[in-house]
Amino acid sequence: MAAALAIGVAQGLLALKAALVGGMVVTLGNVLFGWVLFQPGVAPARTLSRAAYVGEALKWVWVGVALWLALGVAEEPPLPLLLGLIAAQIGFWVAVARIH
Repeated sequence: MAAALAIGVAQGLLALKAALVGGMVVTLGNVLFGWVLFQPGVAPARTLSRAAYVGEALKWVWVGVALWLALGVAEEPPLPLLLGLIAAQIGFWVAVARIH
């Protein structure tokens, strides 16, 4: 959100919207990954490992489709969209790194 607001102040409302879309692409991808990962509940390691790989694959399929829709179909400005996407992904990495 902070990155989107900074981009919006610097470049306007269209850029703000594109940055928010980029952030939502990452957010929804990570939600999809987590949903698939934790769906088996308490299970053997093989089942959980498979869930992690399937979740990661689905996340990247989602990111690819969402970027195609945002850049190709909706014609969002690419730089603000990618900056929002990168800021959200870095935020996710920082949040995961702080959980011990």
